[in-house]
This record gives sequence, structure tokens and C-alpha cells, in this order.
Amino acid sequence: MQQSVLKVQELGAPPEGFESGKPSSKKAFRIWDEWTEAVTSIQKPVTWEEAEILIKCCPTDHMAGMEWTFLHCIESVYRAEETERYQALIEQCNSDMMKHKLLRRLENSQMKASIPSVN
Repeated sequence: MQQSVLKVQELGAPPEGFESGKPSSKKAFRIWDEWTEAVTSIQKPVTWEEAEILIKCCPTDHMAGMEWTFLHCIESVYRAEETERYQALIEQCNSDMMKHKLLRRLENSQMKASIPSVN
């Protein structure tokens, strides 16, 4: 288990209000700093156990792009042969915003995989 994933678990889902990337208080800045440091330290691909922790700590609001870094960590566990398991993982997401993004990106990847290439 990666220490950075455990740190995200300890911190939990970040509070809202970071869309601009400029937290409004010292406490908020500390949370922003710790959370972003932990997320950017996560090595990909994550394990299923790590993904199960991360899916419950998703940001519920935009975070000046950090939500995409977090999303990519979760997506790194995905393998086409485990689509049902991955969909079940997404359903556990604490954030409607992130759940929607993850499901839409999964649907898009499945559509791309079903389109024959033109060579």
C-alpha cells in the first residue's frame, strides 16, 4: 500500500472551494497543500485495494485541475477484462462530479474500442 494513498485516506475528501487554486485561509491552504502533495505522489497504476480507498476520497468540486490528476490515479486500475468490477468501483464514488466523469470516460473508451480501425 502506497503511503500517499494512506495519506489521502487520512485527509479524506477535500473540502469545496478550491476551484481557483487559491485557498481562502491558512487552514484551507494546509489542506490543499497536503492533499495535492499526496495525490501527485501516487504511483500509477494503483492496486484495486488502493483504488477502493481513493474512490471514497474524491473531490466533490473542481480543484484547479487537481481533480483530473486524482481521476487518472483511479483510472490506472482499469483493465478491459475487468469492466464490471471497475463499474462497481465507480458506483462507490463519494462524489457525483467524479462518478459522472469516470463513467463517461469509461463509456468513451468502450466506444473507441468497438470502432474498427481504418488501415
